[in-house]
Amino acid sequence: MVPSELNALKAHEEQTWTGLELLVCAVLQLILVFLAYRLDRSTAQQWFIPESACAIFFGLCFGVVLKFFTPVQDDAMGLNPQVLFFGLLPPIILEAGFNMKKRGFFSNFSTILLLAIVGTLVATFVTGGALIWLGHLGWITSLTPAEAYLYGSLISAVDPVATLSVFKKSDAPPMLFNLVFGESVLNDGVAIVVFTLFQESIRQGVHEINSHAASNVILQVIVILFGSILLAAVVCLLSAFLLKHADPALQLYPTYEISIILLSAYISYVVGDLAGLSGIVALFFSGVLMSHYHLTTISQESATALKHLLSTLAFLAENFIFLYLGVSVVAYSGAFKWDWAFIGWQLVILVVARAANTFPLCGLANVGRKEQIPLSVRVSRHLVWNVVH
Repeated sequence: MVPSELNALKAHEEQTWTGLELLVCAVLQLILVFLAYRLDRSTAQQWFIPESACAIFFGLCFGVVLKFFTPVQDDAMGLNPQVLFFGLLPPIILEAGFNMKKRGFFSNFSTILLLAIVGTLVATFVTGGALIWLGHLGWITSLTPAEAYLYGSLISAVDPVATLSVFKKSDAPPMLFNLVFGESVLNDGVAIVVFTLFQESIRQGVHEINSHAASNVILQVIVILFGSILLAAVVCLLSAFLLKHADPALQLYPTYEISIILLSAYISYVVGDLAGLSGIVALFFSGVLMSHYHLTTISQESATALKHLLSTLAFLAENFIFLYLGVSVVAYSGAFKWDWAFIGWQLVILVVARAANTFPLCGLANVGRKEQIPLSVRVSRHLVWNVVH
């Protein structure tokens, strides 16, 4: 068999296996839809099982089947990062901003910014500092300061999907819900910015972090965050102006109206990423602004369709990500080196770092707030415990 025929046969086999993988993923997604429906219908307090946990479990099972019962190579089982960041993540972030309850968010905006920016930085440096100290004691694998703070920034982000899925079934007060929601969305962007900055330091061979480097990180986080918000405002206002002053007959074509909105939001995401800003923050605030300015300029049919479209895309994208997260655990298990001492100490550090930024910052926020954040045992449990999600 000639090389061209071998290549064609190999390509056909890869295409077949890709189709089978996607088929199984679609079936698992369908199962998750029914499971999510049952969880949403349930009012029992014992159903504290996030949909993301179910998706990861199904992904683990799927990964075991692929690894041990099929000829698929391990490196073919992972998820392409470009697909994740430019295909799956945007609908999740856009939907979070678009369908957010704006009154509760903006009435607590200063506190949310305090927790998201300062809180994430505090958690990053507390986590990194603790890892450096434990490494010097010889209790865990020793890391350089840049590596420790890089890991601290990575682990300091709170997953809004799993956290809020638990909060919906809990006794958390509405104000706490708004605080955790806003912080969990914004601190993802802050954590990614900090992670990128420390990653660049490591690439340049800089492994020591001094006070000047730390202050530079803080300054860049603030500039990038507010620059991303400004970018979102410019793009959204331009698209709103376009929709408002376009041909009135455009409202007869919901497909075109929705396309303009979605493409405008995606442009803010990509431009933010290319410009060195935070595409996630830009896209989130694009959703916030578009839900305010755009829904009044498009037809009612388009507005209703857009809301349901974003919710559906975000739901499917979230489940797909968590499915592949479970698959990846199995796919790359041979490349893992389990450091149980590191894992055990990190669980302790997570809670300590969370408490170290939550309680002081909430106390500081209460100084200028009319509605005080009650730091009772119940509220404290929610504020600290959501970090493990």
